[in-house]
Amino acid sequence: MTAVDIVGTIGELISWIGIIAGIPLAIIGLMIRVAEGSYAPVSVTIVDGIDDHQFALWSTGGRTCSRVLSLHEQIARSEETSVIGYVSTRDPERMRLDRRSPAVRICFVLAAVMLSAAVIGFAASLLPLVA
Repeated sequence: MTAVDIVGTIGELISWIGIIAGIPLAIIGLMIRVAEGSYAPVSVTIVDGIDDHQFALWSTGGRTCSRVLSLHEQIARSEETSVIGYVSTRDPERMRLDRRSPAVRICFVLAAVMLSAAVIGFAASLLPLVA
């Protein structure tokens, strides 16, 4: 077995692993996105509360809603008083400051990495045919 054959075999293994992991991750990301529903942009005001907690206030559909910001959100937006948030069209009380949820973002990034590895592995598996 030559070095080119070894590279081809390893490339084929990597391509299978990438496809077997990448496609389900992309499907899971899509399912989470569909389950969450759509989010509409809205202006969010950040106000200081008691005990060093910050609150987010937003109005949608004639209602004013609020929630306490998480520690990560407070650190990321420590100097801002007005930001664009995203409110669920199903439940206006659900608001997040990022366009996509972390779970969807992680699934899509991992799927892209795995599918890219699959493409590169497939290209490497074709090497014995060319050489």
